[in-house]
Amino acid sequence: MNLIEQSLEAKLSERSTADMLKKRYEEKDWNGLLEAALLLNTLHHMERCKSAWAIREAANNLADNNGMDRDSA
Repeated sequence: MNLIEQSLEAKLSERSTADMLKKRYEEKDWNGLLEAALLLNTLHHMERCKSAWAIREAANNLADNNGMDRDSA
């Protein structure tokens, strides 16, 4: 099994977002901070949805490839 590793691009994006949030907080830009928080919340839930979909697809493919009915197990 492959390890889950964060790519350099993802690490840089994470750092950039954290810096932006800290800057808005330090500048007391509450509206900007709220907008960023709402956007990040949306993105978080979209990623959860995609992960759940990928897991279901993988389970279904494994079941199909092995001649099994995944729901009856």
